[in-house]
Amino acid sequence: MKTIIRDYAWITFAAAITALAVNFFFSSTGLAPGGITGLSIVCSSIFGIDVSTMSLCISIPLLILSTIVLGKSFGIKTLYITLATPLFMKIIPTIAITQSLADIHPIVELLVAGALGGILVGGAIGIALNHDCATGGTDVIALLIQHVFKFLKLSVILFVLDGSVVVTSGIITNSIFISVFSFLSLLVIIKTISFVTEKKLTA
Repeated sequence: MKTIIRDYAWITFAAAITALAVNFFFSSTGLAPGGITGLSIVCSSIFGIDVSTMSLCISIPLLILSTIVLGKSFGIKTLYITLATPLFMKIIPTIAITQSLADIHPIVELLVAGALGGILVGGAIGIALNHDCATGGTDVIALLIQHVFKFLKLSVILFVLDGSVVVTSGIITNSIFISVFSFLSLLVIIKTISFVTEKKLTA
């Protein structure tokens, strides 16, 4: 029971910091560094649906498939974080924390937002993986791919998948700055995931 409580406490924390990354750093800057976060932001721009709703539309089909393939426990935990993350997005106000940095230079704002948001999202995904679940986005797709192709590293799969999201975000926004700094944020995310999972932090 203690293990279950600990798992869900950490998973709740992961959902909360993902929401913080979106509402404080990514939504206001347009950065879309992959994952459920970036994919939802990109699709939100295309279809005109708010980010929290779009994240559910993407996550639920993936959730059903992952439960079938990766197991019931994984599915239940992933369902929880999938529902908790959009809820936190609605509860936590959207604040452009780094907006004042644009007065110095727009690049400074994008750099700081990308780095801080990347650390939060990477930490959230790493925490989720350490507690036998995923955040419901490209990490689920990566785990499904790795389930079939076991020789592939999860970080490599995530990098390819999320890199595609970054390229798409650059095309949609027609901004090379958004694309470049989304990519830099993605690198921070991948490095943070590797650090959290390899060190088995929170596990």
